[in-house]
Amino acid sequence: MTNKACQSQVRFLECLDEVNRIIHASDDAEQMLWEVLTAVQRMFGSDRTWLFYPCDPQAPTYRIPMEVTRPEYPGAHALNVDVPMKPGGDRICAKALAAQGPVVFDADSDPPVFYELTEQFGVHSQMVIALYPRVGRPWMLGMHQCSHRRDWTRDEQALFEGLARRIADGLSTLLLLRDLRESQERFDLAVQGSREGLWDWPDTSRDALWWSPRTFEMLGYAPHEIEATLPLLMDRVHPEDRARVRAILDEYLQKGEGPFDVQARVFTCAGEVRWLWARGMAVRDSTGRARRMSGSLQDLTESKRVEEELRRYREHLEDLVAVRTEKLKRINAELEGANKELEDFSYMVSHDLRTPLVPIIGYAELLNLRYGERLDDRARGMLADIVAQGEKMNRLIDDLHNLARIGHGELPEEFEGVEQVLAGVLDALAGEFPEVRTLVSLQNCWPAVRIHRTHLHQVLSNLIGNALRYAGPQGAPVEVSAERRGRWARFVVRDHGVGIPREEHARVFNAFYRGPASRDQRGSGIGLAIVLKVARHYGGTAWLEETPGGGCTFVVEMDDNLILNGTQGG
Repeated sequence: MTNKACQSQVRFLECLDEVNRIIHASDDAEQMLWEVLTAVQRMFGSDRTWLFYPCDPQAPTYRIPMEVTRPEYPGAHALNVDVPMKPGGDRICAKALAAQGPVVFDADSDPPVFYELTEQFGVHSQMVIALYPRVGRPWMLGMHQCSHRRDWTRDEQALFEGLARRIADGLSTLLLLRDLRESQERFDLAVQGSREGLWDWPDTSRDALWWSPRTFEMLGYAPHEIEATLPLLMDRVHPEDRARVRAILDEYLQKGEGPFDVQARVFTCAGEVRWLWARGMAVRDSTGRARRMSGSLQDLTESKRVEEELRRYREHLEDLVAVRTEKLKRINAELEGANKELEDFSYMVSHDLRTPLVPIIGYAELLNLRYGERLDDRARGMLADIVAQGEKMNRLIDDLHNLARIGHGELPEEFEGVEQVLAGVLDALAGEFPEVRTLVSLQNCWPAVRIHRTHLHQVLSNLIGNALRYAGPQGAPVEVSAERRGRWARFVVRDHGVGIPREEHARVFNAFYRGPASRDQRGSGIGLAIVLKVARHYGGTAWLEETPGGGCTFVVEMDDNLILNGTQGG
């Protein structure tokens, strides 16, 4: 080996030794890297020495975490600030990653020192090398020569590569410590935020435990007041829970799987009873026995208190519901009895009133037939009025009879299609409204329903009859439609007359209610009450809406499945 080669080797070893001594002498990894970069700059006499991150040609940004410069050649003055990747910077990163050692760039290299470095920072030559720390993505170590163009010798490149390996080791240490500090900080914040205590049983063959400050706090102690041991903890467990906790712990130590999990009452040093929830995991030896356990403690006292209050409230609520249910059953039974008596009374009255009415009408008609020519106009008018009022009373009795019969006794199963029932309704109304078929507009297709034909006739006859009496002749045609919505059969009768004031909508289905517009019209005031009672018999209801532009729209919904299944609505 020549003298020059020996000198070069000695310098190489001296420089590595200096860097090693800096690394081993420092307790602060970040300060150590600054000192190493300063030493490297001095060893090479460069104008700038820097660390670049990340060495990734695909990265959209980069930053300079550390940089050592000569005063006459200042650097970027923006350490650890992300900036967009410069044009040409991606090629330098790619070339550094592809090389096995240092890469030199100057005006004649491919790629050359890119324009911004030359113009803004006066760089004539630079040497870089990719660093591969044990954590994260690659970095890049580099040096700038600004005072003149520099040809980096082979010995300088070898020294640069050797120093780069040591810097990569130091960088690994810095990144690992930084990750560890961040992890510890996240853990501490999470524990403080959750208000959970931590515990560790480092050797399950011994009694000594480690508790976090929050664990001491849960038991009412300060950390310096007592020594954390298993016997102390077991002594704090409520006597009624102690045997159970000990059995669960012993079983888990011997052959438990998964996490340790137990809840128990514990006495604080002040004698207060608190609910604690202990959870943890074990490290086991080759036999499966736990040799170490660590975990957390959570204070469940407040949630247990709320749970107990909810249990008592639920029991109290169940008692109240039972009492109210019994009371409602009794009231419902009384109402059903009263309704039955009222229906029986209506049924009886509708029959008994008809008995004297028949001869009254008959004798009046007979008097007019036999003696009408002998009577003056006033007397004949009186007889006609007797017949008219008798027929009006007869219609009222018929309506009362129909209202009473709904739900009173069983009807034979007689079903017809909606179209057939409507034909019968229009025929019945033709005596009062000869042009009924031009006054009523029917849809083309009707849904299949299973509603007794008598009930369906009562609903449609009353709704269409009312629409014709109060709106049909002077308004647009009365529209009748029907549709099925799942289990519900819906019927709609819409007129375009004067309508009914909104404040009267809730009263129109009351028996004997007659609005101002209906007092001069034929009718008993029971028709809509019959409609509503039929709808309720099928578990449905009826209601009134306003027709856009004026008029009334009556809607009736019935569940024909109730009848098919042998049940009826109220």
